[in-house]
Amino acid sequence: MTRGLEGRVAVVGGSSSGLGLATAEALARDGAGVLVLARSPERVESAVARLRGAAGDRVAGLAADLTDPSTPARAVAMARERLGPPTIVVANGGGPPAMAAVNASAEDLDAACRLLLLPVQRLLEASIADMHQAGWGRFVAITSVAVLEPQPGLVLSNALRAAVTGYLRSIADEVARDGITVNTVCPGYTATDRLQELAEARAARDGGTAEEILEGWARHAPVQRLLRPEEVAAAVAFLCSEEASGITGVALAVDGGYHRGLL
Repeated sequence: MTRGLEGRVAVVGGSSSGLGLATAEALARDGAGVLVLARSPERVESAVARLRGAAGDRVAGLAADLTDPSTPARAVAMARERLGPPTIVVANGGGPPAMAAVNASAEDLDAACRLLLLPVQRLLEASIADMHQAGWGRFVAITSVAVLEPQPGLVLSNALRAAVTGYLRSIADEVARDGITVNTVCPGYTATDRLQELAEARAARDGGTAEEILEGWARHAPVQRLLRPEEVAAAVAFLCSEEASGITGVALAVDGGYHRGLL
């Protein structure tokens, strides 16, 4: 089933693996052309080849680091040149190191800001004119359940992903009248390479094994398992769809019920 995305063009950050690749695949299946954006040239090439099955020639790739201030504008310009004006942007990338709050220095917070918040601002700045011109746009950032329930040992993610959410909630109010929606998706514990890294860091700090840590996270969620990347991607793709035109300014938990709050 497509969701009104035929002819649309998407830029998807961190889309050579994990949540980003699953999202790129979901958008391609729904009819969008996709620019794959990630750091590794080899992984970008592999992801582009994989997406051609769904997107045909309407796929391109750029190997670049989103923490480079020039990358967001370069990615949007390449998408425009190769595929057409991008009116869908999914901001996604790697996470900061795990650490306790009392150990986080000003330098750590600054680095996390450059990793998590500034690329989102630059992607939006680079793409918003195309969205305004089209009278239609979708901007979605993949954040974390840590926005809704701060997680122990992840102070940098807790702080800066919340900042991303506040920034985009403010933007959402300002562009909604122009047909542009701005939302965030807050994944719970999802089976990705990043989650394995976090489990290993937790095990090194608190003892036990990474496998035990992963099992504990899985048991905490009512679904009693880790999520699959495709489940998070489906939510992102829906928010990018024509059907979701009435949804803006939300932080949508896709966490198997991990977060117990009412809001």
